[in-house]
Amino acid sequence: MGTKFAQKINEAFVEHEKWRRRCLNLIPSENVTSPLVRRMLASDFGHRYYWDEPWYGGQKFSEQIEQLAVEAAKQLYGAKYANVRALSGHMSLMAALMGLLEPGDTVVISDTENGGYPLNLQARFPLNIHYFPYLKERYVMDKDGAVELIERVKPRLVVLGASLFPFPHPVQEVAKAARSVGAIPIFDGSHVLGLIAGRQFQDPFGEGAEIMLGSTHKTLFGPQGGIVLVKDNMELAEKIDLTLRAPPVLVDNFHMNRVAGLGVALAELLSFGEEYARQVVLNAQTLAKSLHENGISVVGEKRGFTKSHQVLLHVENSDEGLRIRDQLEAADIIADVGVRLGSQELTRLGMKEPEMVEVARLVSAILIDKEPTEQVKTRVHRLIDQFQEVTFHFKELG
Repeated sequence: MGTKFAQKINEAFVEHEKWRRRCLNLIPSENVTSPLVRRMLASDFGHRYYWDEPWYGGQKFSEQIEQLAVEAAKQLYGAKYANVRALSGHMSLMAALMGLLEPGDTVVISDTENGGYPLNLQARFPLNIHYFPYLKERYVMDKDGAVELIERVKPRLVVLGASLFPFPHPVQEVAKAARSVGAIPIFDGSHVLGLIAGRQFQDPFGEGAEIMLGSTHKTLFGPQGGIVLVKDNMELAEKIDLTLRAPPVLVDNFHMNRVAGLGVALAELLSFGEEYARQVVLNAQTLAKSLHENGISVVGEKRGFTKSHQVLLHVENSDEGLRIRDQLEAADIIADVGVRLGSQELTRLGMKEPEMVEVARLVSAILIDKEPTEQVKTRVHRLIDQFQEVTFHFKELG
C-alpha cells in the first residue's frame, strides 16, 4: 500500500537532482556541500541521539566529533567559545536573545525593509525593538544615526548583520557606542560567515563584536544549521550555552550527522577558505558589473555594487520580484523574489570571472533582450554542464 508513495517520492527526488544539476543556482542563501560532507549527512550518525548526560550508550565517537567541530570553529574564527548545536541560523539568534535578555529589554536591529531578519520572538517573549537608521542609498547603514540611537535608547543588545547584505556594517562604531551604554554587540553573519572565514569581508570580532552567530549553509558551505561564537566573554557564553544544552530549551537531539558534516566544512574552510572567499567576492563584483553593462539596474553602483557574495537587482515590489524569479526559472536560472543573486554556489563549482560574464549575458537575455526561453535554457545547460564537480575540498578524503 505504501509502495506508491515511496515510488513517487523517489521519482520526484530523481527528477529534482537531474533538474538542479542543470540549473544555474544564484540564490545567495544556498550552497553545495562536498562529497565528504555528504557522506557525513548520510551516515549512521543520522540515526543516533547524543546527550550531554550519560543516558544513551554508544556515544564515545559522537562526543569526539562534536568537540572536533567546536575546536575547528574556534580556530577558524578566533573565538574562545563555539556551539554547533543550533539547527538553524534563526535558532542561533534565538539562543542569544533568550540567554541574554529578559522580557521587555531593549534591542536594536535592522528592519526587514533594509534587509534585516524578521525577529519573530515577539508574541511569546516581548521585547522593546528599535531599528537602525539607513541612508537613502539602499542597504547602507547610517553609522552616525546608529550611534545616536544607541546612546539615546540604551539597549541591552544590538544586532548587526542582515539578509540583504552587499556591504559591511559599521561594526566598530556601533560596538563602541554599545559598550558605552552597557549593551552587548552581536553580529549575525548568516550570509557572510564563509567570507569572514576567508578574511574577505569584514572582521566582526576584530571590530568589536562580542558574539557572532548565523547559518552554516550559505557562504559557509556546510549542512543546513546554525552556529554561535563568543570572542572571549565566557559569562555571556555560559548564558547562551544553557539554551542549547540539557535540559532542552531550544534543541534536544541536534543531529550528529549534521554536526559531523559541519565539522568537515569548517576544516575545508581552514584549508581553502581564503582562496574560496576571494573568488566569491570577485565573481559577485564581476557579475554585478556585467549585469549593469547589459542594461540591468543593480543596487550600489556608487560603491562598486557589492563587497560580498550578493548582487541585488532594483525591484519595485514583491510582485516584480516574483515575475523576474519566474522568468529566470523558466530558463533554469534559479533566483529568489528579492531579487538577490549570489555567486557562492557557482564559485564552489569552479566558475570564475569569465563565467560570471556569461551568466550576466544569460540573465540579460531573459530580462532585457526577451530572447526565447528555450534558446536561453540551451545556453544555460551548455555552461553548467562544464561545472559539475565541487571544488575547495579534500579530494583524497571525499
